[in-house]
Order: sequence, then structure tokens, then C-alpha cells
Amino acid sequence: MKLTHLLITTLLLTHALHGADIALSTAGKTEFRIVKPANPSPVDDYAVTKLSEYLRQMTGAEFPVMDAEKATGDSPCLYVGISAAVGEKLGTDPLKELKDQEHVSRSKGGDIFLYGKGVHGNLHAVMEFLETSLGWRWFTFFEEPVLPRSPEVALEPFNRTKENSYLSRETALHVPMDFFYQLGINMGYDRKQQYISSPGILSRIPNEIFTHSLFAYIPPTAEARSAKTFEWLEKRDYFQTNPEFFSMTRTGERVATLQLCFSNEALRKELTKNILTHIEKSGENNLISLVAEDLPGRFCYCPSCESLEKKFGSIGGPIYDYLLELCGVLHERHPRTMVKTAAYRRAQTQKPPVLPDGGKLPANLIIDFAPIEDSYFADWTHPDALNQETYADLKAWNTITVPGNLWAWLYPNGYGSGAVMPVGNIERNIINIRMMHQAGVRGLFIDHNGFHIRAGLSELQHYLFCKLIQDVNTDTDRHIREFTDHVYGPAAPLARKYMEELEEGRKAIKVLLPGITHNSGRRFGDEVFPYLTVENIHRWQTSFDQMEQAVKGDSTKISAVKVLRRELDFATLLKWHTLRDKYPEYFKDPDVIAERVRSVNSRGLEPRTLEDFLAVAKTDGKEKPLPEEFKDLDPSKIVTLLPTNTEHLERNHGQGLQPEDPDAARGYAASVHMPKPELPLSVGFVQWESRQPPKGTHGPKLQIGRSKITPGKYRVYKLGEITLTPDSMIWFAASSWATQLETGFLCRPGETNLWDAWVSLKFEGPAYGGGEEANRVLCDRIILVKKP
Repeated sequence: MKLTHLLITTLLLTHALHGADIALSTAGKTEFRIVKPANPSPVDDYAVTKLSEYLRQMTGAEFPVMDAEKATGDSPCLYVGISAAVGEKLGTDPLKELKDQEHVSRSKGGDIFLYGKGVHGNLHAVMEFLETSLGWRWFTFFEEPVLPRSPEVALEPFNRTKENSYLSRETALHVPMDFFYQLGINMGYDRKQQYISSPGILSRIPNEIFTHSLFAYIPPTAEARSAKTFEWLEKRDYFQTNPEFFSMTRTGERVATLQLCFSNEALRKELTKNILTHIEKSGENNLISLVAEDLPGRFCYCPSCESLEKKFGSIGGPIYDYLLELCGVLHERHPRTMVKTAAYRRAQTQKPPVLPDGGKLPANLIIDFAPIEDSYFADWTHPDALNQETYADLKAWNTITVPGNLWAWLYPNGYGSGAVMPVGNIERNIINIRMMHQAGVRGLFIDHNGFHIRAGLSELQHYLFCKLIQDVNTDTDRHIREFTDHVYGPAAPLARKYMEELEEGRKAIKVLLPGITHNSGRRFGDEVFPYLTVENIHRWQTSFDQMEQAVKGDSTKISAVKVLRRELDFATLLKWHTLRDKYPEYFKDPDVIAERVRSVNSRGLEPRTLEDFLAVAKTDGKEKPLPEEFKDLDPSKIVTLLPTNTEHLERNHGQGLQPEDPDAARGYAASVHMPKPELPLSVGFVQWESRQPPKGTHGPKLQIGRSKITPGKYRVYKLGEITLTPDSMIWFAASSWATQLETGFLCRPGETNLWDAWVSLKFEGPAYGGGEEANRVLCDRIILVKKP
């Protein structure tokens, strides 16, 4: 593959011009031999193999590999790792002064030495040498490495020592794993090696359960999601025999669907027994994840658990109390075993506990801080009170954890509409990774939505993550230039301009909306994406036309440009009617946009959303007149909106979320999600005080029984008078709430914010008195009338 950046292409020439004295290859031949370390590990064997392969591809020369004890003679050597010969030539113990994972690449006396400390130290040294001395790059998992090719390679003497900013580096994984090995990722989910193509290479600490693991050790039923995690587990139906092991609800009922009752001594004894069995089966060098189930709220309402909350000054008190006990047991019996738990959700475990006498947590306990409730539109320099609270909590955890034991999750991109619309999320992630490091974080997991499906900016994001977690102060501007120049070629300057303008649009959002956290659901409105104006979309689309023209004839780069364009194409279909009305000469056929998305959508980014958006774009864009009862009202006081719904409807029922419907006011409607037909159907209004834990004030509630239904036809039902607050919502179906309308964006400070609300619904199927078609409820509009 050709080199793509001036910095790389001139690297070898620069060495040669400065009178280099290490001739690595001459005319495609070499005198160098690669020498293995004494007692090489699987990681070392991998490092030596890749060094040999890359040198052959770069120079055309064969670099023979030999064992340390056979490395005799006068030929120069590339020593990987430590052997007796290395000790003799360097005259000291090379590893003695190094920190864990610190690595060295250096030359001396015509030889080259590549070594480091820890499981991956030698591999890190090899990759640093290839990258810094020889110009090797690997920008994206979806392409091959970039290798400079020259039969003449000469190097000046060099001596570099480097350490990784983050000691634990973990991300979403693909198979094969070479990209991750070589970009410095050193942790992975090791469950039966299912993500590991070369056993023993990736994880520096085996980690057989990734997260949310309570029910893996104490499964309530054999059908529970994690009940089959461990084949050796003898019992899988604890709720049947020991309901007291599980959470008590507010009403005093024991349930199998929340958490564990950590104040129960018998539960603690059984849980510890199962964890000790796990260590016995898997080995002492292990990372035991003990993380609450993925549900908000208190662990348990029993009096003893409530006492533990008070003891630790935190809702997480019950699990903290048990973790302190468990870590004490493991310190005595298995000193090489570490325990990891999550600081997760503001109203659960995000807040650190108050420890007796101002002490610290045990040295074998890792805290994994997961800021799931922060807005993905802002970094921690944003003045938003909740974002600032999160960063304050992170710094507070650092005061009670042993250095190196504070880890974190990064949520680079939003799920829901954030995975579909264009979002400038490069700078935010750079800033947060650096601020995490400043706060004491030394382990980082990238919860990278988008990377697996090759979406938008995700490949550039991932490349930057790999660089930053190795060196948090790395020159990210240089990396962005190198990446974009390689991936987009002549289109790179325009691609960078597009990215910069997306960043400007994101940073211009001064007030962060409630509910836009790691997941924005299917909220696509201007209140969420204010920068997606018709003017911006039109300008960006014409810019992409220029980009595609600039790379015409290069199928790889055309594909990359289309991947970058894909989210903009979704936004274009979403706003098709207004774009068509303002720029009729440009926006003529939505099928052209949809086909462009399909051409690079092989990994399946939101195919249902594409069809929903296309269905909307193909309507005439006009809304049918309101029913007769609204004809005498001031049109300026009326707002008509469509609810949104989550992905659960399609996944569970195979129905479209926004199907075409010629009877609907706009030619399409929203499907109301329900686990099963609900009669009477409930529709209500709530003013949220807190999302986590759920707490709010309910307003009017509508219940529609069969007598009020006209099957197969839309009818308007009055919900009643509602008072909008910044975080308020109209919801559908008491059993779900998955279909909803966030109304906070209509709230105006200083006004009464009183509105009358109606919903327009159509009921289909036998459950609602209709024919033989599938049961479903459609909403084609919510009508809001502002009151004086």
C-alpha cells in the first residue's frame, strides 16, 4: 500500500541524509538477524513474527529469526526482549529501572534492542520501533497496514524510552485481533477465549465476565440471561430456594429481577463460595467482575440494606460493604486476584462511599467509573451542572482508590438518534480522555458505538483513542491529518472542514437537554440537533459532491467518503420536504440518497431507520387539515407533533417504527409499542423530577376502552391540560412508555406553559375490534394548543 503522508514518505530519506550508520537493508538484502528473548511467551513470539513480516514487506529482505542461545557471530542483530546476550551488550539489567509496560527501542554498536516490562512490553517496543523509525501506520481495522517500501533503509543511532498513559487499554473488538494487538490494546473479554484468536496474547489479566455479573454467580432462575456463564456452577435457581438472597422492593416483596440483598449473611457466604470456586477453576491471576445488574435505583429496601446505605453515605452502601469483605478474603487466599466493580448511575454507585477514618479502598479493588448519564454533546469543560457533577464524582473516587485502580468507560457516541445523525464527537472525546487521566484514571474501556458498523467518524475516533491511551499528550492534530490524508486522499481538506463545522455545531449547544445521555432514543428533532439546518445540510451535501469527484476512480476512497457522508444522508431524508422546498433543483429524488446509504451499509447501520425515513420522504410532505373542533382556533397557537419510539418495537415485533399510512395526517405514523395488546390503552403526561431514579409528577391520564375505538380509523382523544416543564413527556401504553413525546423543548421560562393536549390514534386488528390484520396502534399526530 502506498504511503499517504509527507511525514511518513520523507522519514527514511531524512535518516539517510544525516549520515546514518545503521544499514538495516541495502539493495533489498540485510545482514541483520532477529533474536528472540530467553523463554519467549506467546506475546513475544507474536512480536517477533510481526517484526520479521513487516521488515520483509518494507525492504524486500529476509530477516532470519533465531533463538537467543544460537545468536553468535559478528552479524548485527535485532534483539527482541531480554536474553544473556542483551545483558552482556548493554552491560546492565535493562528491565531494572523500567516501570510496568514501559518499553525501550534503542541502538548500540550496530545492534538494535527492543524490550519492555510486563506482558506486552516487548511487543510495545517492536511496534514503537516500526512506527517511529520506519513509518509503519495502521489507520483502520477495515484496511491493511500502511507500509513504506524501500530496499535501502538506513537509520541514525536512536534511544527512546516510552510508557503508556493508560495501563489498561480496552475497546470494542473485532476478529482477527491484529489491529488491536498492534495498536496497544491490552485487555479483552476472555470468556472461553471467544474474542481471542491467539490465546494468551491480548489480556494482561484474564477477565471472564465483562460486566453486570451478580446473576452469573447467583442466578435467580436457570432461564436468567447470565445463568449459563459458568459451566461449573452447581445451582441455578436460587430464587426458588432462597428468595431472601434477592432485593426487597419498596412494598416489602422479594423479587428476582433487581439486585442481590447484600446485607444477608447467607447470601454473602454463598456468593463468596462461588467466587472462590471461579478462581479455583480459572487460576489466581484473574480479574473478578462484580458489577450490579444493569438496572437503576436502590439495591434493596430491607432495613439492613438501608442501614448500609446510611453507613457509607451512598445508595451503593450494600455492595460496597460486601466488596470490602470479599477483598479481605481474597487478599489472604488469592493475593494475585483483583476485583472490579462499576461506579455507575448518579443515583446508584456513581457517588463514592464515605469510608471509616477517611481510609482508602483495598489494593485489590478496581473501580470502573462509567458516566452513562452524561450528555454526548458536551465534554467536562461544559458548565452544565450534571456534567460538572460527574467529573467531581470521578475526582472524588480518585481520593479513595489505590493509584492505578481507578478505571473508566468512555461513551464516544450516542446510541439511538445519536448513531444516525451527524455529530461532531472528535474534540469532546480527546478532551475527556485527557481529563480522565488528570483525574487519576489509569484504565479505559471504549464503549464504541459505531466502530463495528463502520459509521461516520468512528474509524478516526478509534484511531485517536488508540493513540491517546498510549500517550495522552500525543499530537492529535497530526494524527487527524495523517488519518484523513490517507483515508480520503484529495478529499481530505473538505472532509476535515466538514468535521470542524460539525464540532462547531455541537459546541454551540449551550443548554444540554434532559434525556440526551449515552442514548437519545429516537429523538430526531431540531431541539436535539439544532445545527442540522437546511442551509447546513445543503452546503455539506454539495461539499461531499466535490469530495466524491476528487476521488473519482478510487473505489476505496469513494467508499470511505460515502461512509462519512452516510449520517448526513440520514439527516437529508429526515428533512427531505423542507430541503426539497428550499432547494428544488438539488433535492429531487430521495431514492438516490437511500441507495447511496445502502451501498455502504453492509454492516447494517439502522436499516429500519433508513426505510422509515425514506417512507416519510416519499410522501408529499403536506399535513391534512385538523379535525373540525380545531377550525376556529388560532393556528399560531397550535403545534402538531409525532411521538418517537425505541428500537424495541422492531426487535420484538418486526414492525416498522414509522410506517407509511395513507390515512395518517402526513402519510405516515408512529407505531405504539406494547408487549401485548393493551385495553384500555393508557396515555399520560409526566413532569420529571429525576430520571435516575425515576421520580416525577403525573398529570392527566387518558384510558381508551373498546367503546371509544372506531377500528381502522383515526380518532382524536383529548388528554387534557398539561403544564410543560424542561423535562416533561407524553407517554403511551402503561406497559411500555417506549412510545413517547418529549415536550420540554416547548417550555418557555417565565411563561405559564399551559397547553391542551390531544392524541390522534388508529386501532387495528382483532384485539381492538377490527379485522384479521395484525394488532397495532398508530399515532399520526399529537395536537398541542397553547393556552393564554
